[in-house]
Amino acid sequence: MGCAEFRLLLVRLVSGSITHIFEAGPTLTVDSTAVRWAEFTLEPQHEPGNYDREVFLVLKEFEPSFSQGGDMAQDFLAPATRVKELETSGESAMKTSLARGMPHGYEVGYQYFTVNGRMLGHGEPVRVKQGERVLFHVLNGSATEIRSLALPGHTFRVVALDGNAVPSLAEVPVLWLGTAERVSVVVEMNHPGVWIMGDLADDDRGHGMGIVVEYAGHRGKALWTPPKASHWDYSRFAKTEATTSAPDDTFEMTFAKDNASEKGFNRWTINGVAFPMSQSVAPASFHLRQGKRYRIRMRNASDDIHPIHLHRHSFELTKLAGKSTSGVMKDVVMVGGYQEVEVDFTAANPGLTLFHCHQQLHMDFGFMTLFDYV
Repeated sequence: MGCAEFRLLLVRLVSGSITHIFEAGPTLTVDSTAVRWAEFTLEPQHEPGNYDREVFLVLKEFEPSFSQGGDMAQDFLAPATRVKELETSGESAMKTSLARGMPHGYEVGYQYFTVNGRMLGHGEPVRVKQGERVLFHVLNGSATEIRSLALPGHTFRVVALDGNAVPSLAEVPVLWLGTAERVSVVVEMNHPGVWIMGDLADDDRGHGMGIVVEYAGHRGKALWTPPKASHWDYSRFAKTEATTSAPDDTFEMTFAKDNASEKGFNRWTINGVAFPMSQSVAPASFHLRQGKRYRIRMRNASDDIHPIHLHRHSFELTKLAGKSTSGVMKDVVMVGGYQEVEVDFTAANPGLTLFHCHQQLHMDFGFMTLFDYV
């Protein structure tokens, strides 16, 4: 499958006119009835189009509210190796906070869940024919949620991540997308019926996070069956030989949570510093020289999964929870609780560059920093 370098873009439309074009990733919001969002891809000239049709899916929630809950699910990420030092530090800080009578920090929940702006059962189905090869471009447009997606009786052949072709194509039963991640997959339509393509979480799917896939000649109630247990491992799509070039320099980053320390909201720090949420631009903490290759070693001293995003650059995954890997290019990566992830990038786009967790509530309370070029 020659599905190389799909660039998934969002377009802001106001009264039918395009006002902004940018790569997918920013939080999707609807700020008035006159504003809509659309998406499209830019394909390379050599793309052979080895599929019968394309379908775009944007996953998005509405009607948020705050709650004070516990830990999020972590068991879908692989490798699952935790760093004992990070776990001891994070758990100790949480126990101390709770012992002082602090509640768990606020999290965001939602009332409505949609695919392409429609709740499950309230939009047109994806209509397919047996034997078709359908290319799905999936964008997690959530501000805060990690999303899963499965289609009963089918598998997803992953061909691109965040618009970058993967070195090794692989079949998976479930897609997992951190906030702002994009996945392009080919599905062989070989299991006729009427099915729900939806989130694994029964409650989220029950409140709308799904879409009906309907084969030609089939009618009736859409069916859902849970997929077999599996894990999401970026290294499945990597080069067979995990070889990478040595970086010119390495930036060490440790992510930590101050539980409920900002009027009930968690404060987030990178190397002990929370990004100031003021109108002025904070000075850059990390400095780049054009043309140099840099490694970011991320150490997560919290129990949350963080979808980490680097603006204006793509990076190569080089180590996941202690496992070396190469060849997978992205601009958002999920860093598991108490885990380490390393990514490499080349400084090739001069200017101030934002680095942050794409979970909006984390970003709003300090989980950002800046790179600059010197």
